[in-house]
Amino acid sequence: MAATTFTLDDLPDVTFTVARGVDENQPGNWITITATRPDEPTEDDPDPAPITVCELGFAGP
Repeated sequence: MAATTFTLDDLPDVTFTVARGVDENQPGNWITITATRPDEPTEDDPDPAPITVCELGFAGP
């Protein structure tokens, strides 16, 4: 299943991604919700990867 990405007006800097069976370690009935936000660029890393703020996983039916 393809991941679905969305944002909320109340949290404009946070991107939520919902995916089912994310990788070979998760069965197809697992749902994972990941919230990420951009990291602050620094002189050493001008294009940093997003920071995971929260990740929830749970088994579905």
